[in-house]
Amino acid sequence: MDNKISAGYSAGTNYENTQAPASGSNEKVGASFADKMAEKYYPSVKDMTLSEYKLYIHDKINSLPLHPSQKKVFTFIDITDAAYRRMQFDPAYEQKVLNYLAESRSVNYGCCPPQFALIHIEDSWDKSYGYTYGVQKCERARRAEERRRLQAERAKKARRKKLLKEYLKKKAEAKRIQDKLLEERLTAQRLEHRSLMKAWDEKKRKAQAFRAYEASAVMIYRHMKDKTEYL
Repeated sequence: MDNKISAGYSAGTNYENTQAPASGSNEKVGASFADKMAEKYYPSVKDMTLSEYKLYIHDKINSLPLHPSQKKVFTFIDITDAAYRRMQFDPAYEQKVLNYLAESRSVNYGCCPPQFALIHIEDSWDKSYGYTYGVQKCERARRAEERRRLQAERAKKARRKKLLKEYLKKKAEAKRIQDKLLEERLTAQRLEHRSLMKAWDEKKRKAQAFRAYEASAVMIYRHMKDKTEYL
């Protein structure tokens, strides 16, 4: 985790103990800066300068346990000079700040840690605050998201398939009803045509019979007329 500590509003100093003690030194190997300061130089933090106290606090913070889920979280700790002065001369406030930072560094963010964390410490606890921003997606979260995406796609495809099946079924039913109505209409038209043809045939037969009767009457009339002339 990128752990940045601000020394306040003025230019601060980031402390990192990377140098080993000189050969032949009586200092304890691996001893923290705070231990060295306490053992070699000052009986109390109240006797430190502000810069020395800042380094002392930085060492204290860096020694706090960090939860593995926070390794890739960029954390910025901003402590004002006024807060440093109060912490230096108010052990209870110093312990309160360190306890808060210890709790913050021990938080288990699981598989989705934040991208950025800010902790701002003032000389008054009421004015101090902290917040996190963004979310990092770990491999487990990405796999879970991919599974959810695939499940959503499968559900979407199944839904489309179901809707298509229902559409085709309704379309087939509509065509069946349409074909039935068309057949009924054609049947009605055929019956009507047959009825019209029958009526027309009947009218035609009557006309033919009338013409035949009329022709027969004319022939009879002519025959009778011819007989009358011979007499």
